[in-house]
This record gives sequence, structure tokens and C-alpha cells, in this order.
Amino acid sequence: MNKYKKIIFTSLSTLLVVASSSSSSSSSTSSTTVASTTETTEVDLDNGDESINWDELPTTNVTLSNETLNITAAGTYILSGSTTAGVHVNTDGNVRIILNGATVTSSDSAAIYVESAENTVIELADGTENTVSDAATRSDETIDGAIYSKDDLILTGSGKLTLTSNYQDGIVSKDDLKISGGTYDITSADDAIRGKDSVYISGGTFTIDATADAIKSTNDTDQTKGFVYISGGTFTINSGDDAIHAEEKLVVDGGVINIESCVEGLEAALVTINDGEITINSSDDGINGSASNFTSPIVTINGGTIDITMASGDTDGIDSNGDIVVNGGTITISATSSFDYDGSATYNGGTIIINGEQVDSIPESTMGGPAGGGGGGGFGRG
Repeated sequence: MNKYKKIIFTSLSTLLVVASSSSSSSSSTSSTTVASTTETTEVDLDNGDESINWDELPTTNVTLSNETLNITAAGTYILSGSTTAGVHVNTDGNVRIILNGATVTSSDSAAIYVESAENTVIELADGTENTVSDAATRSDETIDGAIYSKDDLILTGSGKLTLTSNYQDGIVSKDDLKISGGTYDITSADDAIRGKDSVYISGGTFTIDATADAIKSTNDTDQTKGFVYISGGTFTINSGDDAIHAEEKLVVDGGVINIESCVEGLEAALVTINDGEITINSSDDGINGSASNFTSPIVTINGGTIDITMASGDTDGIDSNGDIVVNGGTITISATSSFDYDGSATYNGGTIIINGEQVDSIPESTMGGPAGGGGGGGFGRG
């Protein structure tokens, strides 16, 4: 049985009650009384691998050949050598695949295809370099990843994986995807890392070059799913679309995230940043609170260091289709439009620097004109 670990993220949403100005001049200071409410977002992290006693299951050493490796029984499989015929998992038990200096490719499908398993763990053996790549075409187009799992998929270890996706996506789980360690160099023809219900990354080093999204979760039919949670790891990302995208919730609790190029950097209906070092270079929105089937968008920043550099034109450093709440952290934005929001913006603490000048409030979102809040400003659009 899988062990579930419940993580509760608390973001402070605030309601403006009274605002009074001490002067009628344009340089007046204002005092604000704020009544606060607490919104609690619960995320279930499926840590099924932590409850598996691998010592109770058999271990098999496999030297790969150019015949498909079919795994039909639970246990640990240590792979070395190379194959052009791929690995196919089809069992109702738990499977651990240890890549121990392995090269796994396929001439007609995914390199590693998990058709069925309780949990599949792919472990990168310490000190090893491993390579995975898939076919550029295939008869079953629904199997659209170089590593593709229909069930929970977990990646861990301290070795290295160089992955090339020639068809569409790099690493795909149609359920929950968890990564807790390893070094990954991913080049993808479409998305790089995709989990349907969730993506949970607690460690690892990632260099990602994706034609579309770098990291994403896609479930938009269940409010408790469709989340990306990052608590650690080091990321260098170049993406042709979103760098990190979640349909419902995106939470950053730590890690070093360097987004060198993207259309939008961090995007979800609920974006919460509690900690971490985040650098974003974006051509549209640096951070975006997007529309959801369930939730009014909120971008909440409680901590961390965020540095956003925007391209010129119709772009925004931090954009929300709902509200923006800043409770802490250091936010540095270089942009024509620093903040844009359709709802309200509340500044409770932290440091905001816009185009080299520190401001004492979130600039007012205005159509095409200068944003308020002092300093040299942000500009906004409604």
C-alpha cells in the first residue's frame, strides 16, 4: 500500500478594509488596515516507494541485448550494456529498474514503457552515466514519451541520465511523477517532464532544453490534482513555452531555479513561492496566475529570492488573472510592466525592487500607463 505524506501549504490572502491618505498630494503616504484570512492548500504527495521493502523482492542482473527486455514480475532489475529494442514493464507489482551504465533506445516506441505496475522506480546507480532515447515515429502515438508510464513513476539515485526525446516528451507519467535525486540532461522535442496528476521534485540537478514546456502537470478535472511541487534541486531551463506549468497549484518550497529562456516562467492558478532562488528571463510573463476550472487565481510570495527580467513589449513581470499577495522575500523585476492583476494586490512585507529602485507598495495595474507605488517604476496593463 502506498504511503501518503500530506503537505499543507498556507498562503495568506488579504482583504483591504480601510485605506486613508494623509495628504492629497501625489507624493502622499497612506496607511492601510488589513483584515487577513488564511487559505490552506493541501497537496497529497504519493511516496509509494518509501513503503516498499525491496529486500523482500528478487534482484536480477540484466545485460541488455537487442531484444526487448520484458519485465513481468515484481522486483529489482539492474541493467547494464545497451539495447535498441527498449524495456517493457507489465506487472501488478512494484518494479525497480537500476540503470547501471546502461544505454536504452528504441527504434519504434518509447525507450522505457511501463504499461502496468504498482510503482516503477528508475534509479541511477552512483557514479554511472546512462543514456535513454526514443524513436522519432511510432505506431501507438499515445505512448508519447522517451520514458513513459501509465502508473506512478519515481526517479532517484545519484548517477546521471542523458535523455533525448525525438518524438514528443521526455519523461511522462499518466499518474504521479516523483523525482528525488540524480543528474538529468534532457533535450525534448516537446515537453521535457510531464506528470498528469502531479510532479513532485525534492532533489536532483536538471539541465532542460524543451521545445514546449520544461516541467508540467496536466490534470484539469480534479481540484486535488494537477500540481507541481518543488522543494529542492538545481534547474537550468530553456523552454519554448512555459518553464514550469501546473493546471491547478504550483508550489516552490526551495531549490535553485534558473530559467534562461521561456515564454512564461512559472504558471498555475495558484502560484505559491515560500523559498528558493529563482531567476527568470521571459518573453511574456515571468510569473502568471492563470485561469482554472476550480480556483480564482492567486500569486502568493512568502519568501525566497526572485529575479525577473522581461523582454520588451506587451509583457509582465508578475501577472495574475486574480490577486497578488506579497508577504515576504526579495523580488527584483526589470521590465516595462512589473505587476499586472485583475483582482487586488496586497503587500504585507518583503522587498520589491523595480528597475533598480526599491518601492514600498505593489504598483497599481493600469492600462498602458505608469504604475503607482513610487520608484521608477513598474508599468501595468489592466
